Amino acid sequence: MLNLLPAALILFVLASLFKISFMYNVSYVLFGVYVLAMIWTQRSMKDLRFRRRYQERALLGDVVQVTLEVENRGWLPIPWVQFHDRLPLALITPPFYRAVLSLQPRESRRFAYELHCRQRGWYTIGPLTAQLGDVFGLNHRQQDFSAGNHLTVYPKILPIDELGLPSKSPFGHLRTRQLLYEDPSRVVGVRDYQSGDSLRKVNWKVSASSGRLQVKKLEPAMTLETVVLLNVNSEEYTRQYAYAAMEMGIVVAASVANHLAGLRQEVGLLTNGIDPADPSASRLSGCLPRKGRGQLTSILELLGRLAVVSDRPFWPAVRSEIKRLSWGATLVIVTPRETEEGLETAVPLLRAGFNVVLIYVDYPNPEVYEMAHRRAATLGMRAYRVWREEDVDVWRRQIQSAV
Repeated sequence: MLNLLPAALILFVLASLFKISFMYNVSYVLFGVYVLAMIWTQRSMKDLRFRRRYQERALLGDVVQVTLEVENRGWLPIPWVQFHDRLPLALITPPFYRAVLSLQPRESRRFAYELHCRQRGWYTIGPLTAQLGDVFGLNHRQQDFSAGNHLTVYPKILPIDELGLPSKSPFGHLRTRQLLYEDPSRVVGVRDYQSGDSLRKVNWKVSASSGRLQVKKLEPAMTLETVVLLNVNSEEYTRQYAYAAMEMGIVVAASVANHLAGLRQEVGLLTNGIDPADPSASRLSGCLPRKGRGQLTSILELLGRLAVVSDRPFWPAVRSEIKRLSWGATLVIVTPRETEEGLETAVPLLRAGFNVVLIYVDYPNPEVYEMAHRRAATLGMRAYRVWREEDVDVWRRQIQSAV
């Protein structure tokens, strides 16, 4: 950038010494051009606006289109402006979007680029840096806009069958002495009459049209809860498999939650991972069991943002937080492998009335896992191994043999 201010001052001094009026005129012109260029760029930067539009949540494999709108709200033209939008390397290569343009007064332009959601995570989009100059090329300014928005990419969701977990596993469906009361105002359908059904539940109109007795199917007024407890403490994983195993654990948690939400069961998630959107959460982050698609969305968002940890022990946090859960809840514990501390925590929970399901995600050797599986069965718990998606057939053979 050429700075005219020193030249104007030198000419003004020379004109004062030698009493040359022409130099006065030139110094005045240079000083006026300098002031005009400075005011122009300052005013243009204040009148410049950027707006970024995109879908803030996406599934794994989606392509998110980002629309960037650049607007000049002032009455002065902007001869040139260059903007540089910083982007996450995991979503686009190279990790930025850059363009140069000129804007007339009150003109707006739109640009678009795509982000490829190849990996779950919580990604920062931006900030955007703009640099502009005046028509004389004498002055330019630089400023950061939009201090970074975020995009949440949900983890992969697999059907329970593909995880090797039986689709009719007891997640949310328990034999229990706790009575489940049916609400007569919540009719969810009809079913065939069975011996022992009250005649007050018979739907006579449907029975007459179908030719056989039909009974109203009522929604229970109280259901049992399922809580997914996810362990992402990297110190408890095998070092060479830690990343893949923890990501598989997150996939398992998302798939179980999706499965239960599809069955309209109450499901929650508690994890010792850190939520970047709420890093102050102590011990276990997450949400207690509730029904509905909104609850599933909250769980998937948390799993998408989740950051692994290395200094937050899992089992002590479970023992301290378990008092928040209702008696009889199903606890789906997703953890790397069997440990003595884990069994010392799980067995008292089982005896206290909770249904405990163990899912191990760091057993590359099926033979080593088989010992943990038999030990869990001896203690009255169900244990499963999820190592990779390619092990589906092995899983099914194990489940059939266990049954």
